Amino acid sequence: MFSINEICEWAGTNPSQRNFREGENILRAGHLISCGKHENQTCESESVKLTAYCLQTSQLRASPHEITAEISEAGKIISISCSCKAGLGEKCKHVLATLLYCHRININDLEVLSSTDRKCMWKNKHKDSLSKYQPLPLEQHTCFGKTENNIVITEDLNTIITKLLTDRIPKSAFAKHM
Repeated sequence: MFSINEICEWAGTNPSQRNFREGENILRAGHLISCGKHENQTCESESVKLTAYCLQTSQLRASPHEITAEISEAGKIISISCSCKAGLGEKCKHVLATLLYCHRININDLEVLSSTDRKCMWKNKHKDSLSKYQPLPLEQHTCFGKTENNIVITEDLNTIITKLLTDRIPKSAFAKHM
């Protein structure tokens, strides 16, 4: 297992910097949808190879970013990369999320991923992760309800809200589909 200090040294960051905080936010949001070690690593291996998949924050429905890493048995980060544009520099928020996850979960306890798993497994987890982002009618959101502290949406109020949104944001997907 490697330390937070090792993560910070590798990424040239600290817990108050943006990529570190955003890496933590990815974990908290559940956007790191899979992380596992490669199969067929022999006992003589002096390192562990990992693959992780992370939802794209700006395009949740797109294929997730793929993060690949190699960690030495002594807990040193040998290499890590991410498929995102910033990932080539090895210090993006997805890399930090993966490293923080591996810090919290003992690398030896990670699930073993075969090459087939690495190519196909994330699809089901991706679909499961997206389920919490399904659009809901306004009435089902917590700020709208039928309690004394919440707003009740009448037909008139619904018409006013729709008109405000379409008038003020005419190029939005909402306005285009109304």
